[in-house]
Amino acid sequence: MPRDQIRSVRLTRDELDLVHRAAESVGLRTAGFVADAAVAVAQAQGGPKSWLLDQRRQVEELMAASTQLARAGNNLNQVARILNSGGHVAYADDAVARVLRAAARIEAAAIELARR
Repeated sequence: MPRDQIRSVRLTRDELDLVHRAAESVGLRTAGFVADAAVAVAQAQGGPKSWLLDQRRQVEELMAASTQLARAGNNLNQVARILNSGGHVAYADDAVARVLRAAARIEAAAIELARR
């Protein structure tokens, strides 16, 4: 059945860019992606509020992990700079381990989001 009802939505430039990239990644036009997403949320088991709260928790986890990864990456860059200049860093193994843990958290959160 063709979609013949038109509604407008307001998004920030960043939100629109994010939605546009997501639509492109699955081969849809932005409007079709937004429509599909809205229908999926409305039909979600447990109701839209439950689904949105769960998604929000997942996004918050992903954002927290991304922040942690950025911090750990900065530490790793400092370690690399010292090592490249011939120095020694006692906490190099710890910095690498932190990056790997943060990357694993991001991957787990992204996989969980992709399942939904």
